[in-house]
Amino acid sequence: SWVGMELKKRQGTKQVHTYHSLGVIKYNTIENIPLVASQRLIVEKQVLETAERIVATSPQELEHMRSLVSQKGKIDIIPCGTDIQQFGSVERQAARATLGIDPEAKVVLYVGRFDPRKGIETLIRAMRESKFYESKQLQLIIGGGCTPGNSDEKERDRLTGIVNELGMGECTSFPGCLSRHILPAYFAAADVCVVPSHYEPFGLVAIEAMACGTPVVASDVGGLQFTVVNEETGLLVPPQNVPAFNHAIDRILGNPVWQQELGKAAKKRVINKFSWHGVAAQLDELYTQLLQQSVKEPALAIK
Repeated sequence: SWVGMELKKRQGTKQVHTYHSLGVIKYNTIENIPLVASQRLIVEKQVLETAERIVATSPQELEHMRSLVSQKGKIDIIPCGTDIQQFGSVERQAARATLGIDPEAKVVLYVGRFDPRKGIETLIRAMRESKFYESKQLQLIIGGGCTPGNSDEKERDRLTGIVNELGMGECTSFPGCLSRHILPAYFAAADVCVVPSHYEPFGLVAIEAMACGTPVVASDVGGLQFTVVNEETGLLVPPQNVPAFNHAIDRILGNPVWQQELGKAAKKRVINKFSWHGVAAQLDELYTQLLQQSVKEPALAIK
């Protein structure tokens, strides 16, 4: 964002910016605040107030920008999107056959980074209390990248320790980083996809799962309140609440007919609101509108 502001000053170009996440929220969810934090917060405010347009990916993100960053600046809401053809063309039993998953298993899936803020420990502990754990039907899949020596490897080791401590080794698997080629099969094979993050500005995993016709249980925070419609495409529950996640997941696993209804509604919502084609059209309209406006002369030419 800082580079964009500098180019705008020097070349007179227009700036459109989308935040990956807001520092003002991120730093409230971690213990060790980095030294760059104060500078990041200053730049976030400057960008919001000076860019020709800020693109928020959800109404919730827009609200946070206004209440926590600045009342100034022009903001449009354009969500992230996904490839409907890639994620919407895999059938559940075919996916399970590809992955070697029991057709009768109750499959709960997590996909994402290994980070304490992602709430994976909450999911693990919730599944230990599941009625399907006792009946030996449960299969918990925790997929995600792991870079040796980095923080996500340490978090994965910590989570593996919790799984072993709870005696869940037989029903829990860590398949590692899932490529874009195989990822749709995992989403399609799952009965429920869980997004237990402490905070998400949007939640791309949720719409990828929904595109596959898989209902989502997610934390009732941030952009997940926009992507997941409670009781219609999945369930929203308080973050870090083990009993609430357990109850929500078991509700869906215990009612296959309702599970299918949720999945169909989820897929329809993604097709209508979050397809790449639709999102690209909104961005194209925004860029065209801004380009038709006059461009200011550069304040300082780059030599």
